[in-house]
Amino acid sequence: MFNKNLSSLRRLQNHLTALFVTAWALFLASCAHSPVAPLDQTSLYLSPAPASIAAENTPIFLIKQATQPFNKIGGPSAGTGSNNDLKIFVDPEKPTVFFETQVFNTKKGQYTNLIYRIHFQEVPLGWTSLNLTAGRNPGLLFIYTLDEAGTLILVTTVHTCGCYLAFFPTEAMPRQFLPRTWPTEPQSVYGYTLPSSLKIPREKSDSRIAFTLESETHRISDVTVTDSTTRQAIPHQVKTHLKPMLDLYYLPYQNKTVSFFETEGSRQGYVKNNTKILERLFISWWAFDLQVGEDKAYSSHDTSDTIFYTSLKFWARKASDLKNFPEFLDYWGWHL
Repeated sequence: MFNKNLSSLRRLQNHLTALFVTAWALFLASCAHSPVAPLDQTSLYLSPAPASIAAENTPIFLIKQATQPFNKIGGPSAGTGSNNDLKIFVDPEKPTVFFETQVFNTKKGQYTNLIYRIHFQEVPLGWTSLNLTAGRNPGLLFIYTLDEAGTLILVTTVHTCGCYLAFFPTEAMPRQFLPRTWPTEPQSVYGYTLPSSLKIPREKSDSRIAFTLESETHRISDVTVTDSTTRQAIPHQVKTHLKPMLDLYYLPYQNKTVSFFETEGSRQGYVKNNTKILERLFISWWAFDLQVGEDKAYSSHDTSDTIFYTSLKFWARKASDLKNFPEFLDYWGWHL
């Protein structure tokens, strides 16, 4: 009886998910901007390479409409609110990229993930900004997976709520490691057309992967490999700070430090001050998660039990958990 009920629930949620994703994808497609933006309206955010990491394995970000505070890559900060209480926010005047490495093993070998994390002040909400993911302190992860030889074979991007997951294998990815139905043509990711494969950035040409991020939603709308000549053509460039991921747990506040993440209670492991009102209203009831869409910690320093699921199927939460990277890859069809 239990299995029969679970099967019925799965079918119902599959139908609801399909309807919602289709409707939302159509909406996104109708309002999606062109990946090409005027250079005078785009800012290039350039991060220094971490110690012992090749510069070509460090991402750069092309930010549209970067004069708007909510579009600027910022720095998670702690301050005092209007009621003299603790306020956690992202300061758009402190551009920061957080970084750490993680090693994982599969039956086929050992791999290294280079993990980059950025945050923004907000995804705005208003009469002219009806963004499903509206909320404060949102972020994105960019994960570079290197094989045992140190060659970049896969780039994984995802918002820190677990949504808008995208994969970008490089030309060095063995064909047999790809998902069975991986496209040879550009892939569609919730309304944006993105490459299904990337060239490997090279030290000789000073090339790096550039991620174009849309205004307001911070969605990735283009991914290209650029060289220094191309980058120099962008008039407005911003150098970011590079900090270890651990610093997110030790934000300076008065004479002490506080965490960017909740450390106790039902929201342990979630970004503070980060409720997603529209996602809770429209998705939580059929995704069976009141905190759906809220941004999460992702680090070797995270001790919470919060699952960083990347599938809205409630029975696939553990299988799609980004925190268990080998199982996560297997769930999405990769054969590393």
